[in-house]
Amino acid sequence: MLTAHLASAIEYWFFKVNCGPVALIVDWIERRKLNEHVLRVSIHSPYGREVIFEKLDSFMPDDNFLSHKKSIGHSGNVSWNLDIELGNEQFKPDIFPAGFLKMPDTLYESAPLAKFTGWIRHGTETFTLGQVHGSVTQYWGRQLIQEWWWLSAHQFDKENFAVECSLLRTSLWGTSLQMPLAFLYLYRNGKRDFWMSPPSFTNVQGSPDKFIIEFNLIGRKKIALVGTGHEYGDFGERIINTLTGDLEIFEDNQQIACAKGTAGLERRTPQQKAV
Repeated sequence: MLTAHLASAIEYWFFKVNCGPVALIVDWIERRKLNEHVLRVSIHSPYGREVIFEKLDSFMPDDNFLSHKKSIGHSGNVSWNLDIELGNEQFKPDIFPAGFLKMPDTLYESAPLAKFTGWIRHGTETFTLGQVHGSVTQYWGRQLIQEWWWLSAHQFDKENFAVECSLLRTSLWGTSLQMPLAFLYLYRNGKRDFWMSPPSFTNVQGSPDKFIIEFNLIGRKKIALVGTGHEYGDFGERIINTLTGDLEIFEDNQQIACAKGTAGLERRTPQQKAV
């Protein structure tokens, strides 16, 4: 992963990490038809809550970049210097032949158990990270997915627990036809589970402030994820994001893990049709 797809109209690379009182997500956004290179930095810390946008001269310049092993960058009051271990856990959600035929708007690839070591600075505050779990992700394609819910969390009340999940609706080949898709990655005690919908059945109810996502798995216990959002920031493009949400995970109505103030929650709302 983290290989540029030069034929794609758009491409997003980002990392996300929470460590104690600080949480940071940084996106490098490439809009090739417009020749735009954008850095988007979102941070929560005792110094404050900010979402910063900055136009770059190129994609991944030497002083603001993300690679397999390192990220260095700065924008506004925020700077960071982080060593990265992607780890062996990686996934690329796809239902054959959707990706092969380029049916969805974008393809997605993630390293959900990446480790970060180094520092993050926000204003006068500096935070040190040592082997802290987070994620590194990229997606690319013809245009952004029409709408989505996205969840990512690593700091739970249980050790060795992580989750990444998305429910989305994509156009087919860029036409007005649309198709729902979903995935759920669940890591606990060294065991990895990964499900896609279809064939599993999924639904979501609620708003970004409080919502529930259910995965009704074939031959397995139902998984429910209950999210509560705090301190959302406006990412533009009809996207809001927080890294300080709450997330409860249930298996057949029994809570198996809880993240308090450390969950990444994101929502892109569908475009309103003109009346």
